[in-house]
Amino acid sequence: MTVRENTISIIGAGISGIFCALTLAKSKECKNTTIRVYEHKDRVGGRAHAVKVNDHYVDLGAGRFSSGLHHNVKEQVKLLDLAYEKFPFTQLKRPQALHKSLKSILKNLKPLCDEHPHDSFEEFLTIYVGRIQAKEMINALGYDSLALPNITPHIAYDIIEKHPEIQGFSDNAGYEWFNLKEGFSALTEKLYEQALTHGVEFHFGHELISLEADTASPSLILKKDNQQTVIIDEGEMILTFPPTAMKKLDCGFPQDWSNYTYGSIPLFKGFLFYDAPWWQELDLADHVVIANSPMRKLYFKDNRYVFFYTDSEYANFWRDATLKGEAHYLQTVKELMAEALKCHVSQLPDPNNHTYKHWVHGVEFSQESCPNHPETLEHKRSHIISASDAYTSHCGWMEGGIMAGTSAAKTLLTRIKQSQAKAVTKSELVHV
Repeated sequence: MTVRENTISIIGAGISGIFCALTLAKSKECKNTTIRVYEHKDRVGGRAHAVKVNDHYVDLGAGRFSSGLHHNVKEQVKLLDLAYEKFPFTQLKRPQALHKSLKSILKNLKPLCDEHPHDSFEEFLTIYVGRIQAKEMINALGYDSLALPNITPHIAYDIIEKHPEIQGFSDNAGYEWFNLKEGFSALTEKLYEQALTHGVEFHFGHELISLEADTASPSLILKKDNQQTVIIDEGEMILTFPPTAMKKLDCGFPQDWSNYTYGSIPLFKGFLFYDAPWWQELDLADHVVIANSPMRKLYFKDNRYVFFYTDSEYANFWRDATLKGEAHYLQTVKELMAEALKCHVSQLPDPNNHTYKHWVHGVEFSQESCPNHPETLEHKRSHIISASDAYTSHCGWMEGGIMAGTSAAKTLLTRIKQSQAKAVTKSELVHV
């Protein structure tokens, strides 16, 4: 495969990579430029991955968007005419006792966040309500990441305000949420099709294994499924990788790219399908239960299925449960579901089908989260561009992926315009 100088190589076909490629392909500056996207999987989408089980589409990764928070996603859903439906899980069913006072406590404490920029959220709460109630508050919110030492009060409030199940404890209580009827894969597939019509080339089964960035003439080394090596050493280069993948490349990340540092948390989603929607008799349809157990957040999707969603150490708890075999995993699910619903395990039926996904680095983020973090990074010497939702104010969301891809494209287009302007000036001087 020949890589010419007027080629843009984008590594990664998640929503950031696809959106970046599409934005560039639509620009007049890239009219005569070859745009290639390399992806090590056999599909597009990255962490946007939907599968069909029992005639229902379920999102193993990204699974919802808010019309009030995610304006870019909403715009694309409308433009692409994608079928969507209400994501109803904004009201807690069977709330814990602490839930009644949680909103007022959090509201009173929020103005004090600026006084604790480097404290963890748990330390912050402990100062004002005591350690026992601080732990109870985090437990009642259902997101164990809130207890991590690198989650500051500002990051914690951002998490609370941007998640449907607990937005009711913030001023965002009225925000509506939606999911795509065919999952978020429908969005990335449509964008992929658009990119193809605009001439973008996609090459699957290509894994980036190393890069040489400490030079003005950088190179990327990719390995194809057939073990053949592809070397890219000309043209512009954009990496649409999350921070953990960047670190594995031994390319001086983050110190040679950014003044920030990055962290991640694991996620686990489990889906269960039954012969009949037994939860309707318990008035649980379209409701979420926050449990004081490894199940954490338990959702009852109308008459279709049940799923649960955990993060941090409990995500790893479920990964370990699956490693002990299907029977052990399903029995653990049943026992903890019975505990959450305060019923005997014998009262719950066995599912007729199920699926799950453990994401080792489900959400990645800047540990110094602040509004000044650039949405795109550039290597300090080679000027390779790095784009990730982790750099944006919507890390972990599809919105952040679109923002990252757009920002990477704009960064490169600015560079191309400057180069073209210099070429014109040089030509004029020669003629003079």
